[in-house]
Order: sequence, then structure tokens, then C-alpha cells
Amino acid sequence: MNTSRLRPEDFETLYMGFASPPARFDCGKKCAPFNEGVPFCCDSGWVVPVACHEEWNYLESRTSLWHQFRPRSPSEYKMVEEVDAEQSVFIECRGARHCERENRSVSCRTFPYEPYFDGEENLLGLVYNRVLEGKCYLVDRHRVATKKFIGEFLRFFNRFFELQPGERELYIEQSRRYRRTMSRRKSPLVVLTPEGPYEAAYRGGKLIKPWRSPDPPESAYRPGE
Repeated sequence: MNTSRLRPEDFETLYMGFASPPARFDCGKKCAPFNEGVPFCCDSGWVVPVACHEEWNYLESRTSLWHQFRPRSPSEYKMVEEVDAEQSVFIECRGARHCERENRSVSCRTFPYEPYFDGEENLLGLVYNRVLEGKCYLVDRHRVATKKFIGEFLRFFNRFFELQPGERELYIEQSRRYRRTMSRRKSPLVVLTPEGPYEAAYRGGKLIKPWRSPDPPESAYRPGE
């Protein structure tokens, strides 16, 4: 049964409450020099934003910045086919040079982060969407995301899940997969919270202790390799 109460017009308020950038600096300037002057996350050759239909309808009504994504390769056609077309649509903007920050999609505002739930389905903080791992400067730099951004992120998703409960279940399952992935890698599972980064347990996903290790040095960022 569809329990969604989300309407296109809800995004006016949702966007207003979630406008802060993740970092105190322009992270696009870190990665763009390695991608012909375009931030990796703004290049549909690397990653394509996805929106629910209510968000897409809202964006269509207020800006010409966006259009539906048109796949160009077998892998892109496969990507589009794997998404439930009744729920979501891939979208593409006119490019980073034409960005309208007030009209950024949710995918743009959140990248590279996603909500993290423990095994008891409590929303605890943020973890990394690793689709551009190795390319995105922010991934695994646990102290870059500002407290303001983290707060806005969590408030946004708490409200979004109230309006679109099915999305909550998707992220609960995604958090389980994330724990399995990091466990297989034997890599620390770090969750970003308003109180700072915390290490979480692979089993059950609870926060164990504050994360104390330093972030990678600037010299460790080599996306061209």
C-alpha cells in the first residue's frame, strides 16, 4: 500500500531548510582540476542524480535548469532500467557553470552522504555514498562536514521520511549493506553526527566511540590515479 503523503509543493519548504553546503570551502575546486574543470559530482558521465517524481515535478515547475537524463551507453541504459520508473527518474542539469543553488536537487544537496540507521532502525547520522570513492574529496574526510550541514541533513530526512515512509526502509537496508561492505573491507565504519564522527559496530551498527584518527592529508588526494 502506498502511504506517501509527499507533494511537489513540499519541496519548497524542504529545500529552504536544507541549503547549506557540506564544507566551509568549495569542494568542487578540489576535484574539478582532475576532470577538465568540472566537479565529478556535477558530471553525468560519472554520476547521475535521481529524483522522486514529486521532486521532479517541482523542479520542472520552477526552473529550466533540469531535464530528464537520456542514456547514451549500454551501461547507462542498464542503470535506467534498474530503477523503478513509477517511483524515480534520473535527471540531468545544464552543467556546473549554470548551477542555480536554490534549485539543486536533493541528490546534489546530499552528495556524497546518505542517512545511516543502526540495526534497531534508529537514524544516527550520515555515512558516505561511495559511488565516487577515490574521486570525491569529501569521502573519508570525517571532519569536513560542518555541524550546520549535518543538522540540516538530519532534519531534512526526518521530515522526508514522515512524508515518504518507503524511503526510510530503503535506507535502513542500505545501512545494513554498508555495514557488510565495511566489515568485508576490514575498514572502520565511521558515522558523522552533530557531536562529531563516531566509529560504529559492524554488528548492530551502534556507535561505539568517538573517532579520533586524523583525516587524510591533502597529499593523499590523487583522483587521477
